Amino acid sequence: MIGKFSKSYYKSTDTLSYVERDGVDLPIVFLHGSGVSKEVFAKQFQSEALKNHRLIAVDLPGHGCSKNADDPKKTYSYSGLASEIRDFIVELNIKDCVLMGWSLGGQVALEMTDNTPQVSGVMTCGAAPAGNGPLGLIQSMHISKMLLLAGKAEFTEEDAKYFEKTCFGELTNQDFTEILQRTDKKMRPNISRSILYGFGVSQAARLKNATKPVCLLHGRDEGFIRTNYMENISNPMLYTGKTVFIENSGHASFLDAAPEFDAVLKEFTDTVDLEKIDLPSKLKMTG
Repeated sequence: MIGKFSKSYYKSTDTLSYVERDGVDLPIVFLHGSGVSKEVFAKQFQSEALKNHRLIAVDLPGHGCSKNADDPKKTYSYSGLASEIRDFIVELNIKDCVLMGWSLGGQVALEMTDNTPQVSGVMTCGAAPAGNGPLGLIQSMHISKMLLLAGKAEFTEEDAKYFEKTCFGELTNQDFTEILQRTDKKMRPNISRSILYGFGVSQAARLKNATKPVCLLHGRDEGFIRTNYMENISNPMLYTGKTVFIENSGHASFLDAAPEFDAVLKEFTDTVDLEKIDLPSKLKMTG
């Protein structure tokens, strides 16, 4: 089982469902992957390493307990989801935070790197800053059944179980089968269409021009993102200057390697804390 949140953590805006735990240190906002929900991050809310941070995990539009988008074509794209999360951060009166996004959530977080004043830094897991269009997709990801499912409107129970097991292995016991089937049927096709047609600025370009710190984390046994693609990424604003790898870990490092993942997230968040100075030098020195 993934784990559970305290009932007192559950809250909502008019459109988005989220969980929040108080803390005195820099807030961390968690964004989940396609088709699942905020509950994937229950372990992080129980983490000793993150115990002093204010933690927030939100259901993206069309996922979990959040409402479906009123305008699917506009909302269900990296930029559209980023706009919704930007509004969410403002509504919660978050002045500074680190975004931690997994898979689709990582792509949304990358979209917000330099156009959201309240975001001090971005960390991703299982997400590649790829170029636009089909070529960018092929260069950064393995072509597989999972990629095909990522664009399917409605999941059968068999689809949901396959998707869940491939993402999480034996770490879940059909925890997300119903949630995967609940996902707005307009979400996956619109996201896939926006990626294939290369809407907006490529995320490779966003990373290249980043002026805020970014941490790319990759499980060495990742089955969806090409490891060689991640190995070849370097940038002065990257934490350690390159992708951080966790050995013996797959697509969901925050679950299958939670202690190592939490330690990296804690160190990165401390590094980008607004009280620290000379950020580029610190990023190069770390690790």
